[in-house]
Amino acid sequence: MFASDLSFANHITTIICRAQARVNIIFNILRHSTFDVVVKCYTIYIRPILEYATMVTKKKARKNEDFKKVKLKVGKKLKKTTTTDTTIKAKRVVLATQLEEKQESDDNPLSFRGLTLDELCKQMGHFNSKVKQNAIQGLKQILTSRPDLVNIHLRSLVPCVAVHVSNATLEGPTRQNLLNLYRILCTASTEAMSAHITLFLAHVLRALTNIVLDVRHLALSTLSILLDRYPSLCRNHADLFPCFINYLASSKRLAWNKPGLIDTIIDFINVYDTNRQRKVSISSVEINFEEGKVEGKNLDLRKIFVQNSLASPFDFGVVSSSKSQVVSPFELPEALLNLSNVLAPIISNIVLEDTGGQFMPQGVKLIEAIVRGAENQPNEFLMKDFKPNDVSSMQSIR
Repeated sequence: MFASDLSFANHITTIICRAQARVNIIFNILRHSTFDVVVKCYTIYIRPILEYATMVTKKKARKNEDFKKVKLKVGKKLKKTTTTDTTIKAKRVVLATQLEEKQESDDNPLSFRGLTLDELCKQMGHFNSKVKQNAIQGLKQILTSRPDLVNIHLRSLVPCVAVHVSNATLEGPTRQNLLNLYRILCTASTEAMSAHITLFLAHVLRALTNIVLDVRHLALSTLSILLDRYPSLCRNHADLFPCFINYLASSKRLAWNKPGLIDTIIDFINVYDTNRQRKVSISSVEINFEEGKVEGKNLDLRKIFVQNSLASPFDFGVVSSSKSQVVSPFELPEALLNLSNVLAPIISNIVLEDTGGQFMPQGVKLIEAIVRGAENQPNEFLMKDFKPNDVSSMQSIR
């Protein structure tokens, strides 16, 4: 089939000669022939060769791609195609400030992990629960050993700590440590806390209606601490009374026999019970308009002309819906009637279901507060048939 003198060199030479002859023919056609002859020459002679060459090249490239042999370096092993590479590569960034050695001082104490108070406050906003737990423990350690720093750093402590009262991702031990931290924060003076009580109560009232039961427990315990420690500030908060009344009337309220609920309600009533806390002092004042003098024994004009001396003059309606109120809800018949309506089912449960008598003294205190508020109501004329409505609200107890 093949000639005996056919070799690789002769084959290449023959191909080159034939190609050169074809190129000469093409040039002569392009030089002397018409356009129609050139088109026919391209269609019949040149185009099939180009298409065949392209097809061969693609097929060969595809074949080489499918059966490509991987060349490995010395000491390298070929990775299996059926396995998934799960290795993670990460780069470490080292900041220059991390290498600085921190020095503990009276103004800048360090925690057991060597962190300052500002760094722990920043870590309270971290997404990792373990980091937040360590930050809570660090804040507890610093503030327990240095209680004088509570008043100084309330501006940074309250915003970063109070927001976690409604955090549903915290575990039980972390939530208990957070409650202990709230107790430490509430050792601050009334004057220092007056600028932050509005924000603190806003987070607590929001957490009272949380869907998670443990969050509502924590919010109720925190509210009890605030009511016991800062009664005057809580009484001046305009949103506390209606929000807590709505909480007691809602389905998210804790059961009546849950620890802390009845005690918190009693603290709440004691804050607003003006009949129990109000003290009337009579002062004799003599005003001389001719000489412009005011004379009197043990005279304090602030107690006479200022309705509430404990109210902050810088308390504006920014976070809450209105300015701190001066009139107690116990002096408003509608507010007292709403309180009576939400307390009636709780008192009824105590009377009917408390077989051991554990909550009976607390139930008696609730009844006494409602009766005292109804009997000493100064604005009874604002609501028609106030006392009959108040009596009918307690009908379930009889």
